[in-house]
Amino acid sequence: MSLKEIGFKISYSSESDDILNDFYIPVLEESIEYLRLSGYFSSSSFALAARGILGLINKKGTMKLIISPVISRKDLEIIIESKQNPEKYFEEEILKDLSTFENKFIRDHIFALGWMIANNRLEIKIAIPQIFDSIKAKNEDFQGIFHQKVGIFKDDVGNIVTFSGSINETYSGWSGNIEEFKVFWNWDSQLNQYVKQDIERFYNFWENNSIGVKVIDIPEAIEKKLVQIAPENISDLRLEKWDTKKTHKPIFLRDYQKNAIKLWLDNNKKGIFEMATGTGKTFTALGCIKKVISEEKRTVIVITCPFIHLIDQWKNNILKFGLTGKIVHGRKWREIVSNSVLDFNLGYTDNIILLMTNDIFCSEYFIEAISKINGNLFLIGDEMHYLGSKERQKGLLNNYNFRLGLSATPTRWFDDEGTNLIKEYFGKTIFEFDLEAAIHSGYLSPYEYHPHFIEFTKHELEEYLSLSKRIANKYAINQGEVDIFLEQLLFIRQNLVKNAVNKYAVFIDLLTKYKDESHCLVYCSPQQIDRIQGILNEKGILNHRFTAHENAKERVKILNLFESGTYSYLVAMNCLDEGVDVPATKIAIILASSGNPRQYIQRRGRILRPFPGKNEAIIHDFIVIPKISKYHDPSLFELERKILKKELIRYEEFAKTALNRIEAINKIYPYLIQLDVYGA
Repeated sequence: MSLKEIGFKISYSSESDDILNDFYIPVLEESIEYLRLSGYFSSSSFALAARGILGLINKKGTMKLIISPVISRKDLEIIIESKQNPEKYFEEEILKDLSTFENKFIRDHIFALGWMIANNRLEIKIAIPQIFDSIKAKNEDFQGIFHQKVGIFKDDVGNIVTFSGSINETYSGWSGNIEEFKVFWNWDSQLNQYVKQDIERFYNFWENNSIGVKVIDIPEAIEKKLVQIAPENISDLRLEKWDTKKTHKPIFLRDYQKNAIKLWLDNNKKGIFEMATGTGKTFTALGCIKKVISEEKRTVIVITCPFIHLIDQWKNNILKFGLTGKIVHGRKWREIVSNSVLDFNLGYTDNIILLMTNDIFCSEYFIEAISKINGNLFLIGDEMHYLGSKERQKGLLNNYNFRLGLSATPTRWFDDEGTNLIKEYFGKTIFEFDLEAAIHSGYLSPYEYHPHFIEFTKHELEEYLSLSKRIANKYAINQGEVDIFLEQLLFIRQNLVKNAVNKYAVFIDLLTKYKDESHCLVYCSPQQIDRIQGILNEKGILNHRFTAHENAKERVKILNLFESGTYSYLVAMNCLDEGVDVPATKIAIILASSGNPRQYIQRRGRILRPFPGKNEAIIHDFIVIPKISKYHDPSLFELERKILKKELIRYEEFAKTALNRIEAINKIYPYLIQLDVYGA
């Protein structure tokens, strides 16, 4: 198998992808060369660099790593005060790190890297930012780090894959943080130019030709230490014993979720849950599965989803919930379904959970296969309203004796026939729980919503219009299909919106109101974070950034200090979107948002978590709406109107349950008139 056969997406995000298992390890296993620029160095980064490296080793592959030590203020002060050579200081610190191996996982993988060095399979260089100006260092709160993050893979037939983005070569980077990165490959002529740029960038650093960064060979003492601890035979380490499965805390259902499960059981295991996103409908459904498995013993559960990324979310949540039984999904679904049906009918397994997309669910092959099941069939329709289309209705078989429909809005727009059919099939709505109910019940805090409409500068507007024209032309040529080139144009335009310069002036105005407040959370883009912290520092506001660069202990400390009010402001990027709660937050300022519903709904959910002394939350949302006249360019005006109609879903989602809902909606109304949205 070659890299070309793996199949890649243009971008990966840990919000919806298992980036370690779906990208990093499979690519390493098929590579004979790995080149890596990474912004963070620790012993765990050595471990993660080696994780999954067995495939590379078996192919007699090689690695080149350029990594950076973190230069904290304390480190810098030690170097300045002692006038010690920074290279020597880092050598001593790394040797200290390599002298203790409390974590067996890290120990084994560092030993593996030692073996690679001893066998001429690995070269390591260290990048040191040239920032040792004592005056600057003593007057600025800073943490020096090498920010370049690029990875390059090459297989034995010349295929090359590169990635660049927010991810560092750390354990939390690949398996814990919220990260995203772009991927390019050389067998596509449009993407090959980015591949060449990434390779050129790597070797520019490798040869120490970059301004502002000094790249040195790994100190001899460190190399000797790694070789000294290396095993004679790599197989002695048995690296395969370290699987990548995560352990999860047990999930405890809330009273309203338990009530929903009881209502479903009492309704002959049929019905619909109308639950707002973020209120736990997935885990409520998993509670239903658990009851069925315990009561019925032998059952095949089919979970059908409208999108592929939802399948991964279901799989992760099933594992978190601790359900037993065979969980099956994958690209080779025909073979998987066939074998699963056979195993179940022969009694080899009692419970099977089949995760399917709607397209597979309604296919003739799947319908024929599932019809052969000798036992109970339980259907869960996630976002069930999608199943009301003529094509998807084919999958709604009478064979399913247990049925559960999930949706915040099960009614299909302009399709009464489809709506009536799915409601009749799944049964009546037996449980409702919307965001307003969650707030009213005390599970979430009430909040005010304040949108701020931002205008582009003249230069930004010109660039935006140019990009929009190219996008419109590409859409027309593609007849509505989105290809890689179009995705890149959309990505560039989205970044222009995220980083609009006029956002800073509005942010500064807000600080006059909230200068003396605490528990304020600022969401921003990577390009904005330094300037935002600079503004806060100028105002004398104690703050701290929360990014992928902080380790687990630092994160706990930062969040505790934020919770206590020591840090008034927390400035965060994507790593706070998932997996980290900040319930102490009273005021949230969203300078940058991707427009991804999952992202903004999660952000709101994290902000609305209840906390002692927190009566309500306040959300400030920065929204860029370009001013384009329909008389200036009718085609672009129509495009912007469509974009705004799509964005309104987010605005209305935030505004409709806010304490100041009327005020928030009235602020949006003039912009609707401007683009004649209601006349569309």
